[in-house]
Amino acid sequence: IAQNQSDCLLFAKLKNQQGVPVALGMNRRLDGDHTIRLNGESLTSTAELASLLPVQLIDPSSASLIEGGPSLRRQYLDWGVYHHNAAFFGLWKQAQRLLKQRNSALKCGTMSASVRASFDPGLVQVAEQINGLREAYLKLLEPMFFELLAGLVDLPDLKLGYYCGWTTNRAYSDILDETLERDLHLGYTQRGPQRADIKLTLNGFSAAERLSRGHQKLVVVALKLAQGKLLSEIQGRKCVFLVDDLAAELDWAHRREICRQLAELNTQVFVTSVGPNELTDCWPEDIQVKMFHVKHGQVSPN
Repeated sequence: IAQNQSDCLLFAKLKNQQGVPVALGMNRRLDGDHTIRLNGESLTSTAELASLLPVQLIDPSSASLIEGGPSLRRQYLDWGVYHHNAAFFGLWKQAQRLLKQRNSALKCGTMSASVRASFDPGLVQVAEQINGLREAYLKLLEPMFFELLAGLVDLPDLKLGYYCGWTTNRAYSDILDETLERDLHLGYTQRGPQRADIKLTLNGFSAAERLSRGHQKLVVVALKLAQGKLLSEIQGRKCVFLVDDLAAELDWAHRREICRQLAELNTQVFVTSVGPNELTDCWPEDIQVKMFHVKHGQVSPN
């Protein structure tokens, strides 16, 4: 929201998978409230908006996907599962509702068998379904990720693992039984799909501890590009890429390879740079590139 303004409006026009034009719009106000519209009709959730226009962001803060907490990697994973399987969002909402109910009951400090029976079986069923969808998606994503990463950096010892949120090869129902006393003491559910994480390791150590900032950025780029490639190859859908300050922490050779990989995805890409020459000769010659200059909020073609 610009200075001295009360709100901002963002809109886009696109074509859906059937080639039908679609108009999207979002108005956000200073008080945090927002309005979402699809073809002039109001929407109550951003989920439908997100399904129509998959967007990937790569910016200088993207290294937090490796350095940050599990919630960031879980969001990354669930973005892919959401676009890959239509059933996921409904299951995810069920899990959130059941966890909220369970945590509310846990805060009372005691829980009867009848109360547990009202939500634990449902939570177990939904959690195991979510875990299955996440595992299946990662199985498809992993080879694409390592293929793209190999073109960017040589990290043969990097491993991509998955933690479902509870002890591997154990029934989630057993985990809930075993941790009930501790859950009651803490007032929340310790284990479950809300604790899932992607584990990136290098020679057995956390990748965040072993990779330089530049290498972290390359790993994140490969992770994001892999999701776009998988979406295209499996779903036949294109993902819009927003790449902010590509040149930060990357030399010309790496910028060029990233641009080449983006070009191969045959999708729409918006890339920003601080200097006008930072992306010179980075794109393949047959790619049509249009440049704009932004100054004081005004956009003008170069």
